[in-house]
Amino acid sequence: MRLEELITLIHQLDPTLTLGLDTDPITPISNLSSSEQQFLLHSATQTPLTIASFRQHATHFNQQLIIFNANGERLYGFRQSGHWLLFK
Repeated sequence: MRLEELITLIHQLDPTLTLGLDTDPITPISNLSSSEQQFLLHSATQTPLTIASFRQHATHFNQQLIIFNANGERLYGFRQSGHWLLFK
């Protein structure tokens, strides 16, 4: 999945949904960065980004970047669970 595709897909979702990685327990996504051709989702703190804050920050990155978690694993999709948008 590329960043531009993700932004398009989440456009209609509730902006207050919090972002996390689909793990047990959920790992909150709290920061974004890029490295070469990768858009990285970080879980540095326990304060998760919301869809609204994600959209604000994501517009500053190259929209063609491929999405990975901070450990270098490519992410292929997401699902909603309660007030979470979980990436897997």
